[in-house]
Amino acid sequence: MRWKDEGIVIAIKKYGDENLVLSLFTKNHGKCRGLTRLTNDSNYKFQIGNLLHTEWSAKLPENLGFFKCELIESPSHYFFQDRLKSITIVSFSSILEKVLPESEPYAVLYDNFQYFIDVIKHNNESWQGHYLNLELLLLTQLGFKLDLSKCAVTGAQEDLQFISPKTGRAVSKQAGDCYADKLLPFPQILHEVYNNNLQNSYSYREFQLGLKVTGYFLNKCLFSQLNMRFPESRGLMLSL
Repeated sequence: MRWKDEGIVIAIKKYGDENLVLSLFTKNHGKCRGLTRLTNDSNYKFQIGNLLHTEWSAKLPENLGFFKCELIESPSHYFFQDRLKSITIVSFSSILEKVLPESEPYAVLYDNFQYFIDVIKHNNESWQGHYLNLELLLLTQLGFKLDLSKCAVTGAQEDLQFISPKTGRAVSKQAGDCYADKLLPFPQILHEVYNNNLQNSYSYREFQLGLKVTGYFLNKCLFSQLNMRFPESRGLMLSL
C-alpha cells in the first residue's frame, strides 16, 4: 500500500540508532505514523510544525509503514524568539497526537491548523483568537461542539457572561448571577472567536481566560475520556 500527501509534523520519537518514528497530521489521511531514516538534516527537517511532502508505504494498512519526506516549509524561524507562539504550535500538535484517531481525515481541521501557522508567521495581531478557534474546532470535529450562541435558560442572545461546565452552553448574566461560582466565565475573546469576529488584539490575561475555558472542555470531553493527562506544553501557555 502506498500514498502521497502533505502533512504537518506533530510528534517525533527516536527509534534505534538510525530511525525516527514520525507522526504527521496529513491533509487527506489524517494522523499517520511511520518510520523514517535519520539523516544529517533530520533535526531541521522534522521540527514540530514543519510542512512536509510525504510518501507513505507499507505491506498492509495497519502496519507502521515508512515515510519518505521532503521539506516544503519550516516556519519556526518566523517566531522562534516568541516563546508563547512557539508553545502554541507544540501544544496543539501534542493535543492532536494524543486525541485524533489514526488515519481518519479531518480536512477542515488541517486547513485551519495550517492557516493558524500562517497567521503567526505574518504576526497577525489576532493570532490568540485564531488559536482558541482551533481548540473549539477540534472539539466540534470530535463531536463536542459548544453552543455559545444564546442563553441555555432564557434563549436571550444578549449579555452572555457565563458558560455551563456541564453542557457547554452559554448563560446570560440575569440567569447565571445566582450560580456564578458554579459557572465558567465567558470572556470577550471567546465571544469574538465564536462569532467569527477576530479583528482585535488581546491581552495575555484575556487569552488566559479563553484558554482556561477551552482547556476545561478539552480535558473533560477528550483527555479524561481517554484516560490521558493533559499535555504539559498546554499548561505552560497559562504560566508564562
